[in-house]
Amino acid sequence: MLNLSKQETLRQRYQVMRPGYRPSLEIYTGWVSSLVDEDTRLLDAGCGPGGLVKGYVGTADQVVGVDRYAAVFQEPAEITTLVESDLDALPFPDGHFDVITCSWVLEHLQAPERVFREVSRVLKLGGRFLFITPNKRNYVVRLRGMMPNTVGRRATKAIYARDEDFINPTYYRANSYKEIDHLLGAAGLRCQRFEHVGDPTYLAFNELLFRVSVAAEALIDRFAPNTRVHLVGDYKKI
Repeated sequence: MLNLSKQETLRQRYQVMRPGYRPSLEIYTGWVSSLVDEDTRLLDAGCGPGGLVKGYVGTADQVVGVDRYAAVFQEPAEITTLVESDLDALPFPDGHFDVITCSWVLEHLQAPERVFREVSRVLKLGGRFLFITPNKRNYVVRLRGMMPNTVGRRATKAIYARDEDFINPTYYRANSYKEIDHLLGAAGLRCQRFEHVGDPTYLAFNELLFRVSVAAEALIDRFAPNTRVHLVGDYKKI
């Protein structure tokens, strides 16, 4: 079984093997932190329990999480303000937020164009939208995308000891740079930073497979860096 703890240990090994490598989540949280101060109104879209933004409670002016299953997360919630809503109909006024974060959500959007229009609407002019999501062009994500959602969820639970997407199915309709940039551009947002980030841990079920995955990452880095497994983006409302 390849749980999150084991994956993190393997990522630390990979960082030693590849000086300068930064995991996608480290890049993402670093970008978010660089944009949050005491005047920031922050919205975490598709927040779940809100663990990735809990550190800004008491630091930012406002930290709000929105999720269609917010009622389910109320008890274990790690942020105090949770709002139940679909992301394509956000219950907030125009231009209310300075920063909107969205972690591991884009792959679940059935109609990303509608969600991105709502993101743009509730962002103030100059506000930022940051996200982290799988890259549909990566070979691991392609394998996942070939599975029916019910099969994929069962496989993820058996292999990684976690429920991959709680209840939500995956669509991968906004999961390449080209798709994301086009859809966010149509919603009035422009790219400020974008990275394709590798990670050799998803098929590293044993030492041999870890080394094979590291070798595969080296080939991807050299010949197809835009197929690395994770996408991290920072867009600005103009």
